[in-house]
Amino acid sequence: MEEYKCEVLIIGAGPAGLTAGIYCGRSNRDTIILNGKEPSALLKTKEISNWPGESNISGKDLLEKFRKHAESYETVRVIDGDVISLMLGMGTNMVSTRNANIASDVIIIATGMGQRKEIIKNESKMIGFGVSYCALCDGPLYHGKDIYLYGEDEEVIEDALVLDQMGCKVHIITNKSVNELPEKINEVIEKGIEVLENMEVVEAIPNAEGIIEKIKVKPAGKKQVNEEELKEYELSCLFIFSHVPSNSIFKKAGIKLDENGNIKVDDNQQTNIPSVYAAGDVTGGLFQVVFAAAEGAKAAINALKYLISLKKE
Repeated sequence: MEEYKCEVLIIGAGPAGLTAGIYCGRSNRDTIILNGKEPSALLKTKEISNWPGESNISGKDLLEKFRKHAESYETVRVIDGDVISLMLGMGTNMVSTRNANIASDVIIIATGMGQRKEIIKNESKMIGFGVSYCALCDGPLYHGKDIYLYGEDEEVIEDALVLDQMGCKVHIITNKSVNELPEKINEVIEKGIEVLENMEVVEAIPNAEGIIEKIKVKPAGKKQVNEEELKEYELSCLFIFSHVPSNSIFKKAGIKLDENGNIKVDDNQQTNIPSVYAAGDVTGGLFQVVFAAAEGAKAAINALKYLISLKKE
């Protein structure tokens, strides 16, 4: 695990997060911008004709301009990773990704709309009770036990090999065929690790204590399935690599959400936790680039004021 320390951690590298990074960089603050797997909505936008100064520009090109500007400051670093856990409001804030721990004085959340709904039934309420997003963090707890990794990219394959070396009984579930997976899957097969291809996990089933006991799986892509097509597998832990439901994780960390799952903020973009701010689509409102950028700037300005207040106290 990499260890980082900074004054400002910005979670999200869309227009709100990168604008916040620009303001923090201009103030010469040690800043990390965390770029998650979920692409910014701006990246998916073909044409933008209402950004001031650009009569017509693609979302991809505009986002690249944001990023280059933010990275032009020596005090700003952009690193890749999805947040899997947070400890907030106890002095230094601690944030973990699958391969890094980050300590920061202040946090700005700018993850966009993100993953609002769990993709597996009971997923959110079983985080920490047998559902995990970090195999390297939690894998050692399951030596000699059956664990399932659910995903389709190189990361799930690499972690399967590492967990096999740790002595876990490793199984992979993927909604792709083996032929569609990265070539490294052949190493997994050679080691005798089971790969359940073209399958989707639909439900995590707890025992009486609320700890995961088994999962229910169906053929990938099929909306209507009969009971014979549903399979159940007993396990000790399910590691999910396809996404991280950020809003659920923020709620578990004590950040208040509204009835629509948006992060609640005041006029200064501050959440209910004094050292944590939020900006852009993650707070709801009008989903426009100009609003996201404005909120990112406001969040950064007030976060910087908060940093100054820390030095006075």
